[in-house]
Amino acid sequence: MSDLGPALTLGDLLDAAAAHYPDREAVVFREERVTYRELKRRSDDFARGLLDLGLRPGDHIVLWMPNRSEWNVANLGIAKVGAVTVTCNSRYKALEVEYVLRQSDAAALIMVDRFAAAKVDYLAILDELLPEAREPGPLRSARFPALRHVVVLGETVPAGARAFEAVERAGSRPGAPALGGISVRPDDPVEMLYTSGTTGEPKGCLLSHGNMYYKCRVYVDLHRWTHADRYLVPVPYFHIFGSMGGVAANCLAGSTQVVMEVFDAGEAMRLIEAEGVTIFSGVPTMFITMLGHPAFGKYNLSSLRTGSIGAAPVPVEIMRKILDREAGLGMDALVVYGLTEATGGTHWTRAGDPIEKRVATVGVRTPEIEDRIVDPVTGRPLPSGQEGEVCVKGSTLMLGYYKKPEATADKIRDGWLHTGDMGIKDADGYLRITGRVTDMIIVGGFNTYPAEIENFYLRHPGILDVSIVGVPDPVMGEVVMAFVIPRAGHPLSPEDVVAFARDRIANFKQPRYVEIVDQFPLTGSGKVQKFKQKAYAVEKYDLKGP
Repeated sequence: MSDLGPALTLGDLLDAAAAHYPDREAVVFREERVTYRELKRRSDDFARGLLDLGLRPGDHIVLWMPNRSEWNVANLGIAKVGAVTVTCNSRYKALEVEYVLRQSDAAALIMVDRFAAAKVDYLAILDELLPEAREPGPLRSARFPALRHVVVLGETVPAGARAFEAVERAGSRPGAPALGGISVRPDDPVEMLYTSGTTGEPKGCLLSHGNMYYKCRVYVDLHRWTHADRYLVPVPYFHIFGSMGGVAANCLAGSTQVVMEVFDAGEAMRLIEAEGVTIFSGVPTMFITMLGHPAFGKYNLSSLRTGSIGAAPVPVEIMRKILDREAGLGMDALVVYGLTEATGGTHWTRAGDPIEKRVATVGVRTPEIEDRIVDPVTGRPLPSGQEGEVCVKGSTLMLGYYKKPEATADKIRDGWLHTGDMGIKDADGYLRITGRVTDMIIVGGFNTYPAEIENFYLRHPGILDVSIVGVPDPVMGEVVMAFVIPRAGHPLSPEDVVAFARDRIANFKQPRYVEIVDQFPLTGSGKVQKFKQKAYAVEKYDLKGP
């Protein structure tokens, strides 16, 4: 991708947007309208406030809040001091937040007091994990030895934490630490996003400023995106789709984010009309629920121009409606395939592609990478038309999994990232995804690995063994199903299994279906035949996908 020139840092992107478009709205969220001038000022103040706390380049800072303008302020401020934003799923509960804080060696946690729309009380979780934050004075925790600061946005701030606004104020005062002496390079890490682990432990993907920049260039170029565009952000910022396509790409283009805290189809249509949204990117579930909403047709959505649809296949009838300018959305929507380890999209369909390409393939590779199909056993490259594992290499591959060198070496071999997905390339380079090497489940766009959920359920005193599979769902693409073998003398109902997860793990990981069984179908070597469990569920519950 040499024609795109040297990479810029995330802070550079914000500064350039503020210089070229100071009065353009950068973020629209509820009643807030934050211009690029204001976003730069607040991010600079927040960055200096972080330095004032003693945080330094290279520190890992967990950002745990739903979409809002302050997510941008914090994320961009962290980038400006050369620290790393560790994104944390806004719906996580104590068990999951504890893992992220500990595994990432977080020096600081930035959070909101609560996420009312998802009924998550962040302060209650903080109190459970870090009771030391109740007391004033320097923060010290045996559970999280690296953690030195907690910053809370909201009305209630524990005595041992710092208010978000106080950090901004500290950075704005005369004599605050200067940013000029900090050198941030494109090769430095800027974000760490967690992917669910095949072994039950999520892995932190470290991405550099350069990774983000080059992928943003691709995203902007493919959508013919300019400063005049207004981009709906219905996906969470903690996801690569949100952090790269939402925050970073809009800074690169100098365009406006219209931000949703949670996706609601009716509210999305209202915002598209009221704000003149031109780009709408999301997962198929969002488009399906919008097109099927009772109020569809009552809003003027004609401002929509383009966008990307990713994370799951798009049914042909839905794609027809998305493209239809008379009775649908009228968008020249592109289909995208990618993964966090490659900073998002690696393959996109192109503007004007026939509908057959958009529903049967995920497009062709992006300009900054190479791709190939290999035999999953031997690693030998295969010609077009033959099925194998999809592999990519190029300037947008992650730096690696944090503190997991063996997992990194297994994922990236000889410079090639092994996606874990099976596919076939046609003679024109269009890729069709045919299956998975792994048993990952994609629930409404969220990657979920059975091993993580299985390990969680094995903590239940009444469960002897559990097998988690993904089953089709017409709205979410896939949902989680659990096959459970109870311990002798422990009567267990499906309701008990569901209830055990309800307040302990994120809602997209919780089983929609549960079967209590005596045994699992096994191979000769004793491995669970999950394909048989899935087939049984599909037939019993008459399950259909999108």
